[in-house]
Amino acid sequence: ETASIASYDYVEKAHSMGIQVWGLCNDFAPDMKIGKVLSRTSRRERLEKNLLAEAIRYSLDGINIDFEKVPSDSAVDYRQFIRELSIECRKAGVVFSLDNYVPRPYNAQYSRDVQAECADYVVVMGYDEHYAGGDEAGSVASIDFVTDGIDGTLKEVPKEKLINALPFYTRLWMESTDENGNVKLSSKTYSMQGALDIVAELGTGMEWDEEVGQYVAFGEVDGVKYSIWLEEDESIKAKMKVVRERELAGISGWCLGMEKPSVWDVITE
Repeated sequence: ETASIASYDYVEKAHSMGIQVWGLCNDFAPDMKIGKVLSRTSRRERLEKNLLAEAIRYSLDGINIDFEKVPSDSAVDYRQFIRELSIECRKAGVVFSLDNYVPRPYNAQYSRDVQAECADYVVVMGYDEHYAGGDEAGSVASIDFVTDGIDGTLKEVPKEKLINALPFYTRLWMESTDENGNVKLSSKTYSMQGALDIVAELGTGMEWDEEVGQYVAFGEVDGVKYSIWLEEDESIKAKMKVVRERELAGISGWCLGMEKPSVWDVITE
């Protein structure tokens, strides 16, 4: 079952401001088994036709594929999907792009080499270094993690096609110990401003950490240890420096509305 939240009004407003709209297709639904969809020619073709139909219906300028649950044994199917969809997009004059994790041996099924051949743009998601539910508190996107992600992707994708996705969010980590000495780690996602507000509220102050390229804050309140690696103008500036040095095609952000408005000045600069 597919669901669409495409909106004529949104596209019209964006176009009136001179902004292109690339429709996003993801596999985030909890019961979604993207491997099953991609494994059958008929299912792939149906998905491809539906995407192109939506693009034409809503005058979309592009399609962006954000599949994050492709199983490792679906590499051949995923490659086939990329090739098929790229042909349909080219015929329709629709920009074709795909989102990827930072390269690791366990996500080779995303076949960035085939993406580089077939897609107009390849996005590397330079975040979730430390993720919700993980067993370690840390940065969402330290400068080394972002740089390695870009450089690793550049081994297969030309710089003219590579887009680096910036995090517009961060995580506040909370660590508590119960009476039996068991440590419980949890986290909460905040927007850039929301994170700065919580640091002010905790009264911890923040310090620049050159190694991660971010301001960090640590504190303890009522036996709970708090830690946060902030995203704001300076951390984005550090990431943009790498983007500029590598001469990439551009940047994207996750997700719109969570950024501080001042960040756009840093990006434009």
